[in-house]
Amino acid sequence: MFPTLSPEAIEALKWIDQFGSGRPLPVGFRLALEELLNDGFVYQSGPDRVDITDDGKAYLSEAYD
Repeated sequence: MFPTLSPEAIEALKWIDQFGSGRPLPVGFRLALEELLNDGFVYQSGPDRVDITDDGKAYLSEAYD
């Protein structure tokens, strides 16, 4: 069972899944990033960069498959 994410966090997680650490995270996702980091769905992969964890992929798979 996964925690409930805000709509902004879900959109940020989808963006991170699509683009990964290849691009800096958009400024609009900064607040959602804290939520995702705290829940273990993403990790810092570099300065201003994050990547999705296996739990993050599982959340998206469960929610949208």
